[in-house]
Amino acid sequence: MPIKTIVFDGGDTLVKIDPAQAGPMVQWPVLQAVVGVREMLDALDGRYRLVVGSNASDSDGAQVKAAMARLGLDQDFTAFYTPAELDGARKPEPAFFLALEQKLGIPRSEMVMVGDSYTFDILGAAGAGWRSVWLNPRGKAAPALAPQHSAEILSMTDLPAALNHLALPSIAESRAWLIDQDASANLLVHVDMVAALSYQIAVWLRQAGEEVDPVLAHRGGLLHDLAKITARPLKVDHGILAAKMLAERGQLELGQIAQRHMLFNLLDEANRPCSWEEKLVYFADKLVESGQIVHFHERLAALRERYRIATPKEEIKALIAALTELESEICQPLLCTPAELLEQLKTAYFGRR
Repeated sequence: MPIKTIVFDGGDTLVKIDPAQAGPMVQWPVLQAVVGVREMLDALDGRYRLVVGSNASDSDGAQVKAAMARLGLDQDFTAFYTPAELDGARKPEPAFFLALEQKLGIPRSEMVMVGDSYTFDILGAAGAGWRSVWLNPRGKAAPALAPQHSAEILSMTDLPAALNHLALPSIAESRAWLIDQDASANLLVHVDMVAALSYQIAVWLRQAGEEVDPVLAHRGGLLHDLAKITARPLKVDHGILAAKMLAERGQLELGQIAQRHMLFNLLDEANRPCSWEEKLVYFADKLVESGQIVHFHERLAALRERYRIATPKEEIKALIAALTELESEICQPLLCTPAELLEQLKTAYFGRR
């Protein structure tokens, strides 16, 4: 359902927190809005109901409103809630979000949480079944390389555009789709790894200045093999079947990622991966073998053995050359060698061992 209400965290989402200050924010001698907030509110132009949902322990809703008034921001919001108005419930408790639903009389499907705290705002929203947008100005990766949010922004000025891209399925919803298609435990491990690696490389590329959506790359990785089991008895291309299934769910971008991840599509001008997200899922899929992160040469050898792929040597050489070119395309903005990329991915995924 379309979003009608946006619930904003307060501190460091709308108003900068000054760790040197104590007591109600309205009493602080100096207040500063987070960069881009005024521009963001002007761009939203009354299209949504805006609410503040803060964990403020020293202020009630009226005091939060008064603090916002000092910055000329209070008139943009219709309500201000803190634990004082929500029977003491605090983020990330599901009770906080449930109380907001009841106070506002709006189903969670029509609301989105926007905040800077991954623990309180994003994990809290996910636990309550809400969509969320993570304000992530440093562009860091989500914990466990598992982005629970629907979208993320580097600046508040990015929010209006991000609100048009909240239709991606959650991790839980994606896994439910996979299980509904009889995904095995082994397949779930594989897609989880591909999703995590696609997401991590996307985060690094974005930090390097490339235009890429890490959350889209993650969900693309998670769902690229949606039809892997279903397609076997039908003897059809599981990428094409997954694309059809995802299109039926309104997920055209994810469908394109699934369709273009197939091994020899890299040599097919009409079906080769084009966007960064498509390229990253294709590449990450060629790095995951039996729960390990390997070079694509090792993965190709395993695939040829497992599926008894009898492909002419010239075509295999062309595929290896194309994969090497894609690997270089990824490594170039990251200023790393293929060997360094592989080691960095192992560290990011498995931790330092």
